[in-house]
Amino acid sequence: MFYAIFRAFLNLCLRIMYRRIEALLAANHGNALMDPLLLLVLLPRPITFLAKHTLFRMPLVGFFLKRIGGLPVYRRQDATGESKKNEETLDACGRILSSGGVVCLFPEGKSHDEPKLQELRTGAARIYFRAAQSATENPTVIPTGINYEAKKAFRSRVLVVFGKPVSVSELLELERARPEQGVAALTHRIEEALTELIPGLDSWEELEFLRDIRALFLGRREESLSEEAASLRRFIRAYRFYREREPEAVAVIRGHWKAYRRQLGRFSLKEEEVDLAEAPVRAARFALLSAAVILGVLPLALVGLLTHYPAYRICGEVERRANRFPDQTATFKLIGGVLLFPLSYAVAVALLAWWGGWKAVALGTVLLPLSGWAALRVAEERQRLLEGVQALSLAFASGKALRQIRRQRRQILESVSALIREHPPEAAALR
Repeated sequence: MFYAIFRAFLNLCLRIMYRRIEALLAANHGNALMDPLLLLVLLPRPITFLAKHTLFRMPLVGFFLKRIGGLPVYRRQDATGESKKNEETLDACGRILSSGGVVCLFPEGKSHDEPKLQELRTGAARIYFRAAQSATENPTVIPTGINYEAKKAFRSRVLVVFGKPVSVSELLELERARPEQGVAALTHRIEEALTELIPGLDSWEELEFLRDIRALFLGRREESLSEEAASLRRFIRAYRFYREREPEAVAVIRGHWKAYRRQLGRFSLKEEEVDLAEAPVRAARFALLSAAVILGVLPLALVGLLTHYPAYRICGEVERRANRFPDQTATFKLIGGVLLFPLSYAVAVALLAWWGGWKAVALGTVLLPLSGWAALRVAEERQRLLEGVQALSLAFASGKALRQIRRQRRQILESVSALIREHPPEAAALR
């Protein structure tokens, strides 16, 4: 409550202090509809989104895009002969920015499922220069990085980073004299700024390798996604440095890592379970605490399971059968949930009304959301309980397996440490 009031007060103060606050958001686009929805929720100001024109023809997505004032982009591959309409979109963006509005686009030009930023299109730069021609003050270009912990997974984390505004002032003269060079230069600067905000590598395997090396080298600990992303960026810079300078040593370390991952798979283990097995007392405490939480909320969770699980499973099944694109998994699940969970609640309330009248409906209105929370909590604690039990089993019943895994971990860490000792990375490579 205080936060909402304080944000509204600051918004009023800044509106009084600054006549206009113009902003062009340039964000990466790796998770289809989820990316704009996150920005829509996080930013208190109205945003004009640019989206490919085919989305405006989709029944549900198109309806909302039109209602929130979205603008269509006509790509050559989607709209033969209609790309000239982009001039109208550019003019509209210019007017919005000139009047103090916020425009958001995804300069990669498409949603994708790649582990790094894709080559940028020139749309963001062209919109900026079009707006600068008519604006009394130059708009601000804000690079926006959207980092997902596990973008397809329910209840995972996401970090949205708003970077420093891109320096543009000296490019205005260049664009007036040589428009294409000015557009290319600004596009390059936006790409550099976005790359700094989004840790990425050429393949998902490389990224998984770096995440594991980082966890082994620093130790697993509770940290925010912001801290994790900043640390991972430093490891990626070091990895690129060594991959170029010492490719054979890096290949050896990756070989050790692959053997380590095979060993984990052989015993159906996760790294978190191995970490817990190193401290059996902590693992036991971990398991007992999870068991206590489960027992405490189990009756309510059973109600939640009965009322929520069918819709949850249907969402997953529809996504599995209908979705053909990896980057749209979360979008399918969200749309399915928005449609099915209210329907589940309506059916439950109708049954309560038939069975017990308005008193049962009033009780159900309170208990249904609580039961959903309890079911989620049990699912999360069940996972922690299984990890604790598996860790205890590894510590006391599978000593040989634990020793082998420890040995492989030491081998990886010793190889990494030896590489750093023999070839210290240049400071510039880690900045």
